[in-house]
Amino acid sequence: MQLTVFYSNHHYNFLRKIRTYNIIMYYEPELYFYNLEKPREFCNFCQTLLDSQRTYSHENRDDYGSPYYIIEIFEIFLCPSCDEVTLIYYYSFGNEDDDLNRNDENYELFRKYHRTVLHAPNKQFHHAIPQSIAEVTRQAQSVLFKSPRASFILCRAVLEEICNHFEIPSERINSKGYVNLNQRLNQLFEQEKMSKDLKDIIQGIRELGNEGAHSDHLTFTKQVNVEDAGNLLMLVNYVIERLYVDKYQQKTAEEALRRLKDKILKPAE
Repeated sequence: MQLTVFYSNHHYNFLRKIRTYNIIMYYEPELYFYNLEKPREFCNFCQTLLDSQRTYSHENRDDYGSPYYIIEIFEIFLCPSCDEVTLIYYYSFGNEDDDLNRNDENYELFRKYHRTVLHAPNKQFHHAIPQSIAEVTRQAQSVLFKSPRASFILCRAVLEEICNHFEIPSERINSKGYVNLNQRLNQLFEQEKMSKDLKDIIQGIRELGNEGAHSDHLTFTKQVNVEDAGNLLMLVNYVIERLYVDKYQQKTAEEALRRLKDKILKPAE
């Protein structure tokens, strides 16, 4: 599989604006000591350890004599199992004045890099997860880099699909009007006897999804970036794993234990 990467001044200026917003306004993603030990990356589709195929690195500076610069690394990975391509962007901010005053010879070795996934295959969902829920989750992932706000809204839509699957009504019985998502979730919590930690996460996804759906667009786009949308999607995946995969595995284990006991442990005479 071939992945073509192009880079232009327009593309750089656009990325630089985003990075500036990141460092000023946004929560920074996890840090990596890239020069000390290259991070182990795994395929989003099948969770296989990825093979690095090619790395592009360069240092970007502006044209106005500023001491600030960005070291950028674009690394292309190939999955040896499913042959899917992943593109990851590592970047580190620097200041020439700080570099001149620094006496640490190992600084470059321990330079901290941020990480953003620019391209990855869609996640492979467990067969226990209903198709409608898996499809909406895929949609939330597919728009992640183009529109974090759309991804937030789709994460909220996953909760609606979960309520539909558990047959939580969306309309009031014997009266006009609809039941809102918060009310439907409260019914779901009671019906499925959910633990408090899972309730809190689900309600948090709902509240954040509401912000994506109802807040002012310009305000929201200044507050939320791709990493934030990725973290919300991670929480959604955690919820559906807990609701469907964990229950499936528990049921499978219980059935396996019952069969073994029926076969090996003879009933007391």
